[in-house]
Amino acid sequence: MSVAALVNTSEWPLSDFQTTAHLREIFERDGVVVLPEFIARDVVLKMVSQTEELVDLAHRSESRKTVYLSSPDESFPVGHPRRTLQASAVEVVAYDHIPVHHAVRELYESDELMSFVAGVLGQEKLYRYADPFGALNLAVMREGDQLGWHFDMTDFVVSLALQPSQAGGEFENVQKIRRADDENYEDVRSVLLGNAHGRVRVEPMHAGTLMIFNGRTSLHKVTPIVGSTLRIVALLAYDTQSGTDSSAELKLSRYGRLPA
Repeated sequence: MSVAALVNTSEWPLSDFQTTAHLREIFERDGVVVLPEFIARDVVLKMVSQTEELVDLAHRSESRKTVYLSSPDESFPVGHPRRTLQASAVEVVAYDHIPVHHAVRELYESDELMSFVAGVLGQEKLYRYADPFGALNLAVMREGDQLGWHFDMTDFVVSLALQPSQAGGEFENVQKIRRADDENYEDVRSVLLGNAHGRVRVEPMHAGTLMIFNGRTSLHKVTPIVGSTLRIVALLAYDTQSGTDSSAELKLSRYGRLPA
């Protein structure tokens, strides 16, 4: 299936310079850009239906880590972000379990989409992840599941919302709270204590919404899922370098296995 048959190109023309330049300005300012109705409603329904057929293949992981996705460092005082644990629970369908005819996989493997994302990021060229499990995956969350506050280990993440939960499941984000030369522990701790409501914004994640997000500098979470409707999000992994892969430790925790 062509990208034109998947993407709402009348709203989001992938090869239009002005559209890309405008989105790049927003990303550079906010560290996040949200594209509602990026995928047409009928295509989203197809993607959800195809994903529901794969849910039994998802690997479930539950963890308690710091916002830095690490174990607590007891060299820091009690209450410090480096010692404060956050609970997370999610199920993930790995890339190698997603059939080639799945519409999300067709979207991810499109060079046109990859070039569009590169333009929004201000990058000359991007590459798909070499991770056989994590290059593309489908994150499924059930009632009670959540993702605690955390920073990502990559500069950017591309996500596509396929189905919101009945309630809860909101993507909360504190933009650009740290820099490479300043962890800003005081403000991070304030967020963890619930004392930074003015800085927390909820990113809209309606079905069909594409989001390009700098999760390395922005603290973010997914609030607990309420109700029986599965929250489904596709995560599309690109990098500025070719051959990027995840560690064996990450593969085991997220997918429960290593490549054969």
